[in-house]
This record gives sequence, structure tokens and C-alpha cells, in this order.
Amino acid sequence: MLVRSAPFPKTLDSIQALRAIAALLVTLFHLYIKMGQIHIPPSVFGYFKAGFGGVDLFFVISGFVITHTNASKIATPRYLLPYFKKRLVRIYAIYWLVFLLASVGLLGLHAFAPSLQWIAYSFEPFTTLKALFLVPAHESILPVTWTLSYELYFYILFGLMILSPFLLIIPALVLAATVLSGLARWTGLAFFPEFPFHDFLFSPFNLEFCFGVVGYLALRRYRFSIPPVLTVVALLVFFLAGNFIDPADTWLRIGGLGLPALVLLLSLVNLELSGRFQYPDWVLKLGDASYLLYLIHIPVIMVVTHILLMKHHSELVILGNVVVLVGMSWFSWQLHRWVEKPVLNWIYAYRYRIFGFSYRAVVLAQLRVRIPKQSDDHKMISH
Repeated sequence: MLVRSAPFPKTLDSIQALRAIAALLVTLFHLYIKMGQIHIPPSVFGYFKAGFGGVDLFFVISGFVITHTNASKIATPRYLLPYFKKRLVRIYAIYWLVFLLASVGLLGLHAFAPSLQWIAYSFEPFTTLKALFLVPAHESILPVTWTLSYELYFYILFGLMILSPFLLIIPALVLAATVLSGLARWTGLAFFPEFPFHDFLFSPFNLEFCFGVVGYLALRRYRFSIPPVLTVVALLVFFLAGNFIDPADTWLRIGGLGLPALVLLLSLVNLELSGRFQYPDWVLKLGDASYLLYLIHIPVIMVVTHILLMKHHSELVILGNVVVLVGMSWFSWQLHRWVEKPVLNWIYAYRYRIFGFSYRAVVLAQLRVRIPKQSDDHKMISH
């Protein structure tokens, strides 16, 4: 194993491609689930029973990307505020917009199509506020947003190291408590009492973020190759495990999905760094739009499916959803291009005027270069 001497690129197409794959896997999994709920043979969607592993892949990617874009900021407290604001803007800006549009759409359906009451959401103020701010265990009109709560938690833990390297002790204690909590579940021994949000704070998903962090540090420092046979084995394990693991069994997901996802990530990034592989443009575009596809796909699938059933076209449900999947992918890219990018660029350009002069002095110099080029933070930031 050799120490890597060549400069590490700011952006990696492999990460964008993996984000596209993860979003498609989750979408296909929910199509598979929906077909089962309405008692229609899932057909081709049945091959994507393991698609929920796209979430595990997202978490590994997140650990990799957040380290790649922010490792140089560790132990530099002046970057803490810019770090958190970029993270929060990237998560919340588009989420709030999609949440608003989905809410308006749902209320419209309830008003003009009462037979579509199968889409239920109370809009009770406290429940809605929890969803808007992604409080752990919230209920959202966009069901996939439970994963964003974990993303925010990981951002906080990483941010502690930007404030001070000595605060690494807190993420380390969280990992230790996570492992002990898992051992307690498996052995029946009570190492420490459980409390509200215990399962969230000490979730096995913490380990998948760490897989990404360790993977980045290994690639950044060392030159090594992953045998193609190991990549193929990881791919097989990922899909086989996904077919036999219950999505709720998070500890089995870590070994059956998280570790293979790490191997696949390292393998693809290594191929890119060696210059042996390039990705089609449409894959990279879908990677850019993956956050939007991830947010919108469940409401769209539900509405299209039930409208077809209402019109007594059950034979068109599968074909209709295949067409909708292609359409959603294209539409997500258009939303990313014409809505998400302009909104984020506008916020990144103007939000700094609200805060003090010293903050602007640190950040605006970077923005002059990075925003037009879609910086590594903007382009590669995880879901």
C-alpha cells in the first residue's frame, strides 16, 4: 500500500453516479412496496426488493462527502458558522419548498377529489412543525425525510470537530454507546437505561456514516486497489442481503448493506482516480437531481397509482409507473436546474449580508470562486 501523492480532486463523478443509483434504488423499492399494497404483481419491480439499501448507500456517501468537503476546516472555529449554514440551507431550502407544494397539492386533492382520502396527513400544528424542522421521529407528508434527521445529527457531530479537535470525544462516545446499545439488544443485558430518542441517538446508522469517513481518509492518504472480484461480491451481497433482511433490522443492514456499499464506493472512486472509467452525462445529471427525486417520488407514485385504479385501469398501473419513473427523473433534473440551483445560489450569495462583517470577510472570497463553478460543497453535499 502506497501513500497517495497526487492531488485529490475537489469533485468526484463517482459520488454523483452513486447518488443517482441510491435515489433510483429507493424509488424502485417504493414502487415494489406500492404494487404489493394494491395487490398487483410487482413484475419487474420485484427485482428491487433490496432497493431500501439505497438509504444505507446514501449514509455512506454522506460520511465520505462531508469529510471530503470539510476535513480542512477541523479545528478552525471560524468556519463553524459557515459550515452549519451551508448544511442547513442545503437540507431545508428545497425540502420546505417541496413540503409546501405537496401540502397544497394534498389539500387540493382532498377538496376536489374526496375519493382520494387515502392520502392522510393531519396538518396538526405541532406535528407539522416537527416535520418542518426534521425533529427525530417526525411524521411528514414526505415519508422519506426520516433519513434527513440522521443527516442533520451527523452534521452536528462533525461540526463539533470543526469547533475543536478535543470535541472528537463526543462522536467517539456516541459510537461507543451505539455499539454497547447494539450488544445490549443482542445479549439482553442492560448496559445503560434507555431514554427518549435513545434509538435515534445511538442508531446503527451512525456506523454507516463512519464507514464513509474512514473510506475517504483511506483513499485520501493511501493508494490501493480493490480487486474486481471483491467489487462483484460486494454487489451480490448488497442485493442478496436486501432480499432477506427486514428493513427495520438496522443492525443486519450495517453488515449486509452498509459494508458492501462502502466497498462499491471505494471501488468506483478508485476507478475514477485512475482514469479508467467515465460516466454518461445523464447519470451525472440524475446525481445532481437525486435529492429532488428522493423527496417527490412517493407522493407522485401514490397519486398516479390511485388515479389509475379509480379510472379502472389496473392493467396500466405498472406501465404507468415505469413511464412516471422516467418522467420524474427528467422532471427532477429540470427542477434542479431551474429551481434548486438558482435558489441555492441566491441564498449563498445574499445570506451573508445578514450576518456580521467578519463572517463575510471569511466566506465571500470563497464564494466568488466557488459559486459559479458549483463548488465541491454545493455539488457534492450529501442528502
